[in-house]
Amino acid sequence: MPFVQVKTRSGRIKFNYTISTPNSDSAENINPDLPVLLCFHSLAFPHVFHSQFADPLLRKFNLVVFDFRTHGDTEGEDLPEGYGIKEAAEDSLAFMDALRLPACHFVAIDYGSPIALQIAIDHPDRALSLFFVSQICLKEPPDVCEGHRQVYDSWTSAFPAPDQFDVELGMEGGYGFSQFMFSNKMTNLAQALFNATFPLCQKHWGYHGKRNFRVATLDLLCGRQSQTKAALSRLRCPVKLVYGTDDVAYNQDYSEEFLQDLEDAGVEASLFVVPGAPHFVGVDYASQVNPVLHDFILQNDDRKPPPVSGHILSPWDALLRSNGWTPEGNNDSDDEDDFVITYVSSR
Repeated sequence: MPFVQVKTRSGRIKFNYTISTPNSDSAENINPDLPVLLCFHSLAFPHVFHSQFADPLLRKFNLVVFDFRTHGDTEGEDLPEGYGIKEAAEDSLAFMDALRLPACHFVAIDYGSPIALQIAIDHPDRALSLFFVSQICLKEPPDVCEGHRQVYDSWTSAFPAPDQFDVELGMEGGYGFSQFMFSNKMTNLAQALFNATFPLCQKHWGYHGKRNFRVATLDLLCGRQSQTKAALSRLRCPVKLVYGTDDVAYNQDYSEEFLQDLEDAGVEASLFVVPGAPHFVGVDYASQVNPVLHDFILQNDDRKPPPVSGHILSPWDALLRSNGWTPEGNNDSDDEDDFVITYVSSR
């Protein structure tokens, strides 16, 4: 897996990243003749874009995703106190510069959306469009902050000592987070994504990573503020929002309020609603989301790449299969009893 090292005001970082092109599931470089979709992932789930990277409709573009600090396989110094959206945006911009990425179409979900938005505000020339799935760009609602606090308390209590792990408390925290993301609809793919991600969370946010966990989740999420009208007016690109009506944490009014803020600031913006979809809309509802994303990119880019020919795979195909994904079988499950967490042993 490729890495690139950067140094920013908040520390040294060794970013893990993935590039997929029409000709390669895991490429070393982008195709300079094609649009670049730079993906900003959700909290804890760096593989959340699997269903996009596996789609031939989107693989006609350059698809790039990187793991945030204390996420995935990215390594780096501990997060400093006060690390927030501004600092995360600076780190992300440093990654873009290190890879010499041109202006990109930003595709973000959840945690990644306010970070992508901050870059587009501070550096309007770097963003060609913004496609936000389940955006959280407004101030966090109090009830959602309370949910984050409950997950945080359960998770951190599961690591009472360096060599101890309380499975029951860990299960409680993991299950709470799965409810938040998948609304109790843990399909086979969602389960595999969770299983693949859980060991990474243990690695970053175990006993010795509790402070990083607090800074990256409670502090960053619950401490962020909505962007001002003046800040939003700096945007120079269109925005498409996507919302799933079965999102248990954020109601549709939350996305409609942000849409109104954008329009009041003179930004071209629209909202696409997916009936019955959970917070992680793009995982199991990709058949509805991906065509909208595809058309949005072509509407905002003069380059018109040809269709992809040949067999393509998501760069995480093998990883997800090894964690229980069986795409050839039945991918549907609404039974809460099917939820299982696979734990790695403490070291």
